[in-house]
Amino acid sequence: MNHLAPALAFAAAMAVPLLHAATLDTRTYTVEITPLCGERVTDCEQFAYADTHKRTGSQLNMVGKPAQRPCPPGNAPCNPMGWQFYDGNTSYFVGQDGWLIVTKGSKTTLREQGAWRER
Repeated sequence: MNHLAPALAFAAAMAVPLLHAATLDTRTYTVEITPLCGERVTDCEQFAYADTHKRTGSQLNMVGKPAQRPCPPGNAPCNPMGWQFYDGNTSYFVGQDGWLIVTKGSKTTLREQGAWRER
């Protein structure tokens, strides 16, 4: 059995742009990312973010764009891509690698890794 196949499939999936809605499930949130461009657009620059807190049911909706993952100093290389969204001074980064990182000002308030599922 080829143990490299799952890693190669994951790498190939991350190289393909998000062309339709995908959902990230973390321990605390369900986050749906939806491109706001036509189906034939391969370099979409506008995405919708909709999260639901699993315990409280509270929801948040935003519009954002593709972004580079925030990297702590000394942790290079750090190049996974994702999407960046803002609600006032709070930023939400959703990584293609499954990370949800919420930063308020300069303080990270949430850092959870989840699993992607397509709708």
